[in-house]
Amino acid sequence: MSIEYYEDMDLHQKRRSREYLLTSEDIIDFAKKWDPQPFHIDPELAKKSRFGGLVASSSHLNAISAKLENERRPKRAWVTVLSSDKTKFINPARPGDILILENEVLSKRESNSNPDVGIVHFAVRLLNQRNEPVLTYEMTTIVGKRSLSSQFSED
Repeated sequence: MSIEYYEDMDLHQKRRSREYLLTSEDIIDFAKKWDPQPFHIDPELAKKSRFGGLVASSSHLNAISAKLENERRPKRAWVTVLSSDKTKFINPARPGDILILENEVLSKRESNSNPDVGIVHFAVRLLNQRNEPVLTYEMTTIVGKRSLSSQFSED
């Protein structure tokens, strides 16, 4: 199975992504463009910050989370995200951290308006190599059923 459809998802099912090595270069390059705070772009100034060194920005962690989910196999039959809430940045992500995305199906239901999709609510955690969460959130999504299989690419 190279695509995971609504029918394939079970309550409390957990899935993990591949690993992502976070580097200083990643942190600095992303932050220079999107969040140029000294503790994200300058290693020397970052040492003097409350973090004691470089840390990834919250926007960067969200981007890594999206990347890992979209690269996960089997690929999910996403239609769209309806909401994302309860976002928490719990621990800083630092150069050398190995990040992995874990999500758990909290609930699912048939769509009331479209028989080809279902609504799935997930708990999402971006974890470091010590299994400590750096980012957690919940999201509600629309996921395609097998009846929409011709609309999803297996790439």
